[in-house]
Amino acid sequence: MQTLIVIPARYQSERFPGKPLEMIDGVSLIERVYEKCLQTNAEDVIVATDDQRIFDHVQGFDGNVCMTSESHTNGTERIIEAVERLMDEGEEYECVINVQGDEPLINPKDINRLMDVFEEDDTDIATLVKRIDSKEELNNPNVVKALLTEFEEGVADALYFSRAAVPFVREPSDNVVKEHEFYKHVGTYGFSIEVLLSLKTLPESSLESAEKLEQLRWLQNHYVVSVIETDNDSKGVDTPEDIRIVENILKSK
Repeated sequence: MQTLIVIPARYQSERFPGKPLEMIDGVSLIERVYEKCLQTNAEDVIVATDDQRIFDHVQGFDGNVCMTSESHTNGTERIIEAVERLMDEGEEYECVINVQGDEPLINPKDINRLMDVFEEDDTDIATLVKRIDSKEELNNPNVVKALLTEFEEGVADALYFSRAAVPFVREPSDNVVKEHEFYKHVGTYGFSIEVLLSLKTLPESSLESAEKLEQLRWLQNHYVVSVIETDNDSKGVDTPEDIRIVENILKSK
């Protein structure tokens, strides 16, 4: 299966401007993510950015990069532009993986597992979840929770994503995360090429507007989001403090 990994990376961020270029133990955040993607089974990897500084930096470490519009409202729109450009140049892909540009600890094996889900012809979208093991994570609105169907042969379907602590437990105990199954979303996505391109004109949905979660747009428009579970806790970089956390994790390994 011909697979492309696209890493969307923009310079402007409300909480952490310029974070793709931040150094983590001597290597930039975006280069670390790119190196992880090169360790997968994907045929091609490309960074999609709207900033000349990121573009020049990626070229500087011999990475593939394309400049995209500044007007995109989310990473999926940026990915679609990059994919369409490559297709105009004659490239053909069956599957596209969106790896966030702020996930330097993403496990390449998890990306390969996502790619494997698309061996089933009817897969629309696939993503990762991990069991929540603390009440702090469960109650943190920045940790996106996932409600799922039962797993069958290692794959479930997403029912809903929320910033709230779901499912609601009427009689919670101190060990609520041990007694019930809660999952958090790990934001790496795979798309069939047909589904990805169909998302281009999909308007924002009411649930997306409420929760500020783009994946709700897809669910509300009847796309099936397949889910596999990972044991790997990929620490994303959202704030300057997260840089130090990631450096400590790398040193501990």
